[in-house]
Amino acid sequence: MLTDKQFRVIKYDGSVEEIFMTAPEEKTIAVFLNGEELVALMATPTNIRELAVGFLYAEGFISDMTSIKEISFDEKNGIVRVKVDPVLSKPKGKIFTSGFGKGVTFSNPLKGESLRPIVSSEIFSAKEIINLMAKFLKSTEVHRSTGGVHCSALCSKDEIISIQEDIGRHNTIDKVLGYALLNDISTKDKMIFTTGRISSEMLRKLVKAGIPVAVSRSTPTDASIKIGKQFGVSVAGYVRAGKMCIYTHPERIAW
Repeated sequence: MLTDKQFRVIKYDGSVEEIFMTAPEEKTIAVFLNGEELVALMATPTNIRELAVGFLYAEGFISDMTSIKEISFDEKNGIVRVKVDPVLSKPKGKIFTSGFGKGVTFSNPLKGESLRPIVSSEIFSAKEIINLMAKFLKSTEVHRSTGGVHCSALCSKDEIISIQEDIGRHNTIDKVLGYALLNDISTKDKMIFTTGRISSEMLRKLVKAGIPVAVSRSTPTDASIKIGKQFGVSVAGYVRAGKMCIYTHPERIAW
């Protein structure tokens, strides 16, 4: 179901006409942790449970679903309340990410705090990655209709498991991780696909989840390449039109 809305616009392409166009929805989602506001996220208001759970996991507040005792969403006021016991870390200084809408992280992605290198013997097919990217791009509803959101997908070696869309690249990763946690899906043998560039804070979330392969239609940043090399993530960029570039750990990709 699309969450974007229609607006009357004036289109010019040599002639002038009035048309209706859609724009992606943007709302503030406040995440309350044990009764106190932790963060306010600018996000597309879909799959809010996944967003909140994935954010708490990626930021190190929980290690798995057993820590979450209760979760509820007040749609009218844009508030998601999560009761957690135990809380693994206390909020530290916020860092605004490179994502749209001033995404927030509580860990410096360049320091690799509390991260462990990924050790994986999984081998992924380059041909299948290219095929999955084409299928992924055709399946992104709001992205295809508006061009104004980012999309990420959790994929196995030959199947798309979940697609998440949002105005923020980092939010799509949180939603994917939240989906995996809520549905008890192991991420150790999976890939993440994304339409946007791979930034350092995004790759840090993947390392936290033990995901061995990150795939983008766009480019990784230099910092994300360094993190991928250091922590064992195979980073692939410019996956389009039958081509791809492998920036780190190409030994995990079969040609």
